[in-house]
Amino acid sequence: MALWRGSAYAGFLALAVGCVFLLEPQLPGSALRSLWSSLQLGPAPAPPGAGSPEGRLAAAWDALIVRPARRWRRVAVGVNACVDVVLSGVKLLRALGLSPGNGKDHSELRSRNDLEEAFVHFMGKGAAAERFFSDKETFHDIAQIASEFPEAQHYVGGNAALIGQKFAANSDLKVVTSISDIPAGVPVHLELASMTNKELMSSIVHQSFSASGSFPRSHFFTSGGQSIGASASILTQVFPAVTSLGLNEQELLFLSQSASGPHSSLSSWNGVPDVGVVSDILFWILKEHGKSESRASDLSRIHFHTLAYHILATVDGHWANQLAAVAAGARVAGTQACATETIDMRRVSLKAPHEFMTSRLEAGSRVVLNPSEPVVEWHREGVSFHFTPVLVCKDPVRTVGLGDAISAEGLFYSEVHPHS
Repeated sequence: MALWRGSAYAGFLALAVGCVFLLEPQLPGSALRSLWSSLQLGPAPAPPGAGSPEGRLAAAWDALIVRPARRWRRVAVGVNACVDVVLSGVKLLRALGLSPGNGKDHSELRSRNDLEEAFVHFMGKGAAAERFFSDKETFHDIAQIASEFPEAQHYVGGNAALIGQKFAANSDLKVVTSISDIPAGVPVHLELASMTNKELMSSIVHQSFSASGSFPRSHFFTSGGQSIGASASILTQVFPAVTSLGLNEQELLFLSQSASGPHSSLSSWNGVPDVGVVSDILFWILKEHGKSESRASDLSRIHFHTLAYHILATVDGHWANQLAAVAAGARVAGTQACATETIDMRRVSLKAPHEFMTSRLEAGSRVVLNPSEPVVEWHREGVSFHFTPVLVCKDPVRTVGLGDAISAEGLFYSEVHPHS
């Protein structure tokens, strides 16, 4: 199916499949200040210069990041917007009369104590988390206290809105409420968010990629911040029309666990996600559920992002300029988190593994990271991988919506082949 007709007309649908304590579309979103501020990045080294690993890596990115030959000209963005309320998580707990105690994960939050336990649990892992809050009155109280907190900051939120902001300055932007508003044959990007319902995720993977079914385009609508359960009938029809996918380490592992994919026996990541394990899961998604001649799926690209590194995996023959795209996504992670226009070497640190294996299931290659050549490329049975480390902001200013900014930047520098 041709994904390019005439001018570079592209449609992206950013769909949030989970929200931080979001119960009703009309309510402002309530978000904890990023947990990244709790990460212990070790003793502060001497300010790095141009010859430092961080300096060489940033310079190499600047040389590698080039605009694609065929640029996006018209972009359609699905309706998904809210207000992100950003404040210190510890201060919010104090305002709620809570004291940090023992951490515990909850697939669904029903009380203030559930919030406190989940916060402590994920803070201890240095990981961000999103959980659905099912008790309406308690959620209202927490949202109001957070929004009225003196130090609270309010930002535009929602995957579609944030990705739309990136493209608005460079493309003819159109807001759509249904995929039926997008002409058939244009690329669609899906940005995942946190999910805890394994049955739902399994249905997304197994039912959506049925080669015998056709996709009812007139029946697709964006979730607009609905609860996970209310979105189930929508999401089971999403993946057949998805060309590109964006997700983080929590969403990737949960997807594999839900669909009995590779490394699904892992209960959680232990520190920085193992590159070989991530690569195996990405390969499985594209090889088993991605675009092929025998399968009615358009999925041909996955942008994986975690704190220390990013990987772009693509089915061969459908995308170009991915070396620049993965580098651009990693660069914006450092600048946006530190609220700087360019990489400030004094405020970032290289936390990616110095060496890694490209697979844990097969005879992968051993890679030693070279900051002067920061994008590593490898291939596996018709799937190409582009890896690059991230320069992690030591004292982040704003990380809400960072994953959306990363995916948007990667898409902006990507080029889809006209025959795809």
